Amino acid sequence: MSALMFPPKFDAKVSVSQELLPEQADHIQEEEGEQLHTCFEEIQSLNLKLISASSEIGIVHVVDTPEQLESSKDDAFYDLQKTHIKVLKESCVYVTEPTSKKFANLWIVNSNAYPLNHDTSQHVGLDQNVMSTNPLSYIEILTPTCGDGKPHRIIVTKGIAGVGKTVCVEKLIHDWAAGSTLSEFDFIFLFSFCKLNMLSERSLNLVQLLQHYYPHLEHCEEILTSKSVKSLYIFDGLDESLQSLDFEKQLACYDENELMSLGSLLTNLIRGNLHSSASVWITTRPAALGQIPLCYVDRLTEIKGFCEQQKKDFFHKKYENRHLAEKMIAIVNKELSLSLLCNMPIFCCALSIMLEDALELFQHCGLGDSMPVAITSVFTKFLVHVFSHQEQKLEYLTHKKQTIDALLKSKQKAIISLGKLAFDLQRGQMRIFYEKDLKVYNVDASLAESGFCKEVVVGNANPSKKAFCFVDGSLQEYFAALYVFLSLNNNKNNPLNTAANAKTLRKHERPSYSQVCKQACKEAMKSSCGHFDLFLRFLCGFGTQKNQQIMKGLMTSCEINRDDITKVVQIFKKKLQEDIPPEKCITILQCLSELEDNSLVKETRKIIVAGTVTSRTLTPAEYSALAFVLQMSNGDMEALDLSQLKISSVGFQRLVPVLPHFTSLKMIGSNLGDSGVKILSQVMTSPDCKLQNLDLSNNNLSIGSWEELVSVLITNQTLRELNVSSNRMGEAGLRTLSSALKDPRCKLEKLGLNNTCTLDFGMMGSYQEETGMEILSDVLKDPRCTLKSLELAKNSLTQKNYEEIASAMTINCSLTHLDLSSNVIQDSGINVLSVALMDTSCSIQSLVLTETKLTPTCCEKLASVLVTNQTLRELDLSMNKLGDSGVCALSTALKEPCCKLETLGLRRTSLTDACCKKLITALSTSQTIASLDLSENLFTDSSIKIFCSLILTCSNLKCLRLELNQFTTNGQMTIKNLSMEKSGVRIVVERS
Repeated sequence: MSALMFPPKFDAKVSVSQELLPEQADHIQEEEGEQLHTCFEEIQSLNLKLISASSEIGIVHVVDTPEQLESSKDDAFYDLQKTHIKVLKESCVYVTEPTSKKFANLWIVNSNAYPLNHDTSQHVGLDQNVMSTNPLSYIEILTPTCGDGKPHRIIVTKGIAGVGKTVCVEKLIHDWAAGSTLSEFDFIFLFSFCKLNMLSERSLNLVQLLQHYYPHLEHCEEILTSKSVKSLYIFDGLDESLQSLDFEKQLACYDENELMSLGSLLTNLIRGNLHSSASVWITTRPAALGQIPLCYVDRLTEIKGFCEQQKKDFFHKKYENRHLAEKMIAIVNKELSLSLLCNMPIFCCALSIMLEDALELFQHCGLGDSMPVAITSVFTKFLVHVFSHQEQKLEYLTHKKQTIDALLKSKQKAIISLGKLAFDLQRGQMRIFYEKDLKVYNVDASLAESGFCKEVVVGNANPSKKAFCFVDGSLQEYFAALYVFLSLNNNKNNPLNTAANAKTLRKHERPSYSQVCKQACKEAMKSSCGHFDLFLRFLCGFGTQKNQQIMKGLMTSCEINRDDITKVVQIFKKKLQEDIPPEKCITILQCLSELEDNSLVKETRKIIVAGTVTSRTLTPAEYSALAFVLQMSNGDMEALDLSQLKISSVGFQRLVPVLPHFTSLKMIGSNLGDSGVKILSQVMTSPDCKLQNLDLSNNNLSIGSWEELVSVLITNQTLRELNVSSNRMGEAGLRTLSSALKDPRCKLEKLGLNNTCTLDFGMMGSYQEETGMEILSDVLKDPRCTLKSLELAKNSLTQKNYEEIASAMTINCSLTHLDLSSNVIQDSGINVLSVALMDTSCSIQSLVLTETKLTPTCCEKLASVLVTNQTLRELDLSMNKLGDSGVCALSTALKEPCCKLETLGLRRTSLTDACCKKLITALSTSQTIASLDLSENLFTDSSIKIFCSLILTCSNLKCLRLELNQFTTNGQMTIKNLSMEKSGVRIVVERS
């Protein structure tokens, strides 16, 4: 092969989809022209034989000038490169042009925390290396990490079956072919170990290996010898190789043309004896990683599947319908057994196919707002998907395609063996098993590593003693249940029977499906750790016609009929009426769903109307069904209002599993009492609790309840709002609550103490010197208090109370909202509060003084506040007889530039047309007022023009309420028509 075949490597790489642009050609010519002219005389003096040989090859033409020589070389190089890229892309079956855009990034990490030092002693214990916390993109697997920017020579990427190794390889090839990455390589050669197995008996050299899979490389010697041409060899799936790599026995070989075994060729390529300038990337399952001594590996990475965000990306990229994608993500998030296995891309693929069908079926059944929760078919389709995935590779060798039934039938004994192992592990509550266990149970090691199990490191165990576990506990329970089901169906045997139980059975009695399910239910009910819950769900799911149809290849008969299924349903519904833990009730309802019986769920769904539960008394089973429906309802679990439910302690206990998932819970008039609060406190001290807003108004809480709530407040880290209004606290209750508010662990920001009968003339109606407000004032002055909002409406506050509140307002820096509604404040109270509001230390932004017996005189004091206070943004004076004179006093302050008020409430304040002009003039002048409530006053059509002027001139106005005034129909229409011109302003003139 002539040395003139390939030009020196160019930085500007041309992809198969690009032609060399004129400006690129000019750049290349300028860069290389000088070099070509320098060596032209030497080229012309070469032996005619060399030129003749080159001409015979048909790639390099005889040239007379450097320009012609350069053009010829360029054309030959890029023509060959284009051809190779085209062939390479066709070999990538998993990543094609349309689907490449839907490729979801994988969770990839460096498998070693420190660079490998090429010490052969590191060969053992690879999995004990500390995993990198910094994830890599798929592109970075081959990105040089050395300072000189040179590619690593040997890169190894490990990952369990189905985790995305092959797809990652083909995606990188696709991107390289498009010219978007790996520009340091001129040629990439992809070899599948599965396909290489066909050559395992042949002797061949490296040139023949390349030409066998890439016939267009008829003359490839230059690729192997030229230092200017950089190549990457990719060997995918070392674990599938029939020939192990024996680095100790294989002799060294440095000649690319020497014939040798495939194993010898590969070991010499990895060692760098052959094509030393090339890079090699090998992918493998962890079990086969030991074939390559660590001393030859420059970089070891691991593909771990999907992280949480990548799961979401997968569904969004797979489905253009965003609503469908979000629905699938919600299902995955709500079903833990699915969420954990969705770390595996292959499981996500199987799940997405199943969910498409299930969601469509739910629409037809009128359950469009619910979510499918039957998981047995998902796992069964995953089982089929894994075997089909493997079969695709074998089809290349055998040219035969098996049906699913035939495929499963060929795997029947292996699946049952693995299932028996899983069942015994499940019974013993064990997760880890060893290589010796595979032999004892006659489990094919290749099946254990097919994506169902993974190798693990147990403490400081001997690295040669391999330990395994199922990819996830749910998969172990699936195989255990499958074993029991197939034992019953194929052999009329019930593995759940112990020796003692077996003796009680009649000699010739065959166990029925309902008997097996009943026994499995007992196992699940008595298991406090729930290690048989999923097992029971799967066992129920196997009984349906749909799943039996899929598993036909594993079954020798199909004797389970609808009557047997009906018996199981009746057993479970009866169990729901018994006194069992609430989480077990959810398990039974999930089992009913697996059995395709949703009657109880459908009935319970009718109870829920617009998010609020009706007042009908529910049975224990219905409470459980309600919890189940709420848990599996579509969308995020935000507000739950149980106020209208006549809730019992049993019913409340049944709702416990779902309560932690909501962010807001309202239980007004539920009469919880101490027992109910105790149940609730257990929920809220759970680390899974997401509650941020809790309303327990009017629940007959006593001192025991307050002690429970204190433990919640200092333990729960999510609760921000608590309303305990209309509960008689007493001094002891308030002191107990105060201790929590002073605790730095308490994160509460809003507290509702309306109508607590605590803050009036002493405690519980006694005339003691110390009052409830003194206790609360002491809390507000404490720097550890985090309260931002405090509601004290309807508490019969006294003059002394206002002095205590005012004192706290000047010290507390966190309190921004204060509600004193429905208390008698009058002039004396306003005088005290105004002094505090004008203090520069006061941080109040929102003040509610609704129905507090304010007079027109009070407005003069408040006017002074408005022009002095720089923090107050909201003021509600509704339901006070302020009259025209009072509002006119306020108007004086509103037009001042120093007034920062944005929201003003003057509902039912006895205003007439007499004050309208002055008020509206002031508001039109104001640059801050955005919301104004003037409803339920005495304005007439005489003020219509003035209000129209306000609407048109007040630039910041966003909301104006004028309903229930004395406007005529024509007057209302005038304002409504004007609102069309100001679309950004909400104007209310009629009661809705």
